[in-house]
Amino acid sequence: MPARKHGYRRISALCLAAALLPAVAACGPTADQVTARTEARTSTPAAPPPVPQQARVRTAEPDPTIVPEPIQVTVSGAQAGMAEPVQEACQLLLRQDTGEFAEAGNCVAAAMEAGTGGEQKVTTTASWLPPGTYTMVFRTAPEFAMELQSADGELAISVAGGTRTLRTPESEVKADSSGGAEETYAAVLADAAELTANPERLRGLMQTAGPARAEYGVDYNGAPATRLTAVVEPENPGDFAGTVVLTLDDLYRPLLVEYAGTNRGINTSIRAEISGWGSSGALR
Repeated sequence: MPARKHGYRRISALCLAAALLPAVAACGPTADQVTARTEARTSTPAAPPPVPQQARVRTAEPDPTIVPEPIQVTVSGAQAGMAEPVQEACQLLLRQDTGEFAEAGNCVAAAMEAGTGGEQKVTTTASWLPPGTYTMVFRTAPEFAMELQSADGELAISVAGGTRTLRTPESEVKADSSGGAEETYAAVLADAAELTANPERLRGLMQTAGPARAEYGVDYNGAPATRLTAVVEPENPGDFAGTVVLTLDDLYRPLLVEYAGTNRGINTSIRAEISGWGSSGALR
């Protein structure tokens, strides 16, 4: 009987072992499976690293450059009657821009031409006109004309119809810069006389100057004015070198023209006070 029980136990153990084999297999790979997987890993080459993609370059057209249009300033009040050419030439002054004004000559010349003419009291020293005091009536449009007379009656200059004439108690000479001594001297004096009244002469001188500095609200005989100051460098030996100061009314016509410097190497100055804009006196 014991022997039989022992045989039963052995059979039961074998049966239990057989029953557990599938469970053990399910819990992990067998030795053969591990070997097969190891061989597979060593025989399969590793995947190459990913190739970075080249960055795409934007080919969009660049934004167009925007150039701002000049700001046009409208006029009102005392400037409501300003001529259109003056408005166009004097925009920087109308906006009261600070700094320097490179086109000052164009502005002032346009204002003088629109003013049609006026009167001047001129004082000079040294090498331009003979030192002294002069009176002048002048016209700026439709063409320039002038009559200048010294206070002592010893000298007069007239410009009309393209002819310039110097008169003294002793003689009358036509100005001609390529003529003889008297004609050349008459041309020098006529040039000096025109310098404060002829828009083209004033424009030309201002174009040889550096940019003008503008000051606004400057008092002139109790009224606000604009002042332009420029430094003139000579283009040729003996030309005027110095400063030009223009005091302008609200329509940018000169009220006061001042030159100070050297002319033909001699210290000189000229001062012209201008009044009566809008008339040309006896010049008709």
